[in-house]
Amino acid sequence: MVVYDKGAVHPSEAVAGLAGVATPIFAVADTEEARRALPVLRHMGETIELVRDPRVNARRLAATRPAGIVTFSEKAVPTTAELAAELGLAYHSPATALALTNKALQRERLREAGVDDTRSSLIRSVADYERAMAALGTQAVLKPARGGGSRDTHPVDPATPPELTGRRVRQLLSQHAQAGLVLEELLVGQSPPGIGDYVSVESAAVSGSVRHLAITGKFPLVPPFREVGQFWPARLDPRQRVDILDLVTRALKALAFGTGIAHTEVKLTPKGPRIIEVNGRLGGHLNELASRCGAPNLVRLAARIALGETRLPGPIRTRKIVWQYNNPAPMAASRLLEVGDWNALQTISGITGYKPYFRVGDLPGAGVMTNPLDLVCGEADSTEQMLHQIDRMLDTLVYRFAVDGREHHIAARFLPGMGIERQRELT
Repeated sequence: MVVYDKGAVHPSEAVAGLAGVATPIFAVADTEEARRALPVLRHMGETIELVRDPRVNARRLAATRPAGIVTFSEKAVPTTAELAAELGLAYHSPATALALTNKALQRERLREAGVDDTRSSLIRSVADYERAMAALGTQAVLKPARGGGSRDTHPVDPATPPELTGRRVRQLLSQHAQAGLVLEELLVGQSPPGIGDYVSVESAAVSGSVRHLAITGKFPLVPPFREVGQFWPARLDPRQRVDILDLVTRALKALAFGTGIAHTEVKLTPKGPRIIEVNGRLGGHLNELASRCGAPNLVRLAARIALGETRLPGPIRTRKIVWQYNNPAPMAASRLLEVGDWNALQTISGITGYKPYFRVGDLPGAGVMTNPLDLVCGEADSTEQMLHQIDRMLDTLVYRFAVDGREHHIAARFLPGMGIERQRELT
């Protein structure tokens, strides 16, 4: 049973990963994004549309006699946990699923267990924000208690005039009233030039026994907190690796992470690694990295664990650096008119693939969340060679957009800043 909503794995990738392991049945979430995928899902396998009543869902799914259950969507983790509990299938408990998807509760659990003492507060009103900001007295991050992809995530400063922060808090609360917001201190990292100051740890667990598969290096975030790419292996010294893996092990234990795949983001600070957040599902695009270095198919691994597999693979090894880069969509409302000659990327040694996510005429949408236009893939013999390949790619790809009735030609290098002033005006 694959509980489907927009997430880290495309339906075709799920079907390919399950080939020879199990026949997938898609339990499709009752969301607009999931419903848009229904025509594709119906072509790929049996589908069951979920409703708002968990008991009705459980009865309908039980009739298919599923042998395991999994999701690759952050939003669907709580629903999957509820269904697993009703159907008697191995997965996160509902309590663990809640801690994995509610950032306020997760911070509380990690502090109580002595794993990470990052200061944070749940925000349900402007007054809550003002009190919490006064207590922090430092630069902070304001984000939804539930959500992913850096959606509606903003840096905030105690020196900002109250009328401006009040307007932003009210705006965000109107969109995230149910779970509220989280205000937490801004973790300041350090890293070499061109390399991000954070990593992610990819882990697998069976009955509480954890095996770390890989530490994924990242490229620097673009403002405000948008992710643009990743690579294996991460550039770390041996002491860092030990400290990072120990921290993540303790974090998973504190959240009672039992069975499944975890994707944990870690900030690399001068005082050591700190938890950004723990996610109870496969990270985005990681299976593509795995496919290029002979690693196990991670979708298939997630399915095997859900079906009762107890043997976990060892750490993923790579002979070369394999990387991915996502060019970010403009932060202002725009229409994509043209992608320049992306075939020219073939002239850059080491670039192995290009995949567009939007068609000409599409509206990528506006906002501060991670919203990639495309995926560029490559491999290199060294970090320096990887950064050189990306540098050439950023000048080679040129896009044409319509913004506010005017056409703009812009190289990939300048996409991160496109629309950022307009976004500041809106918020």
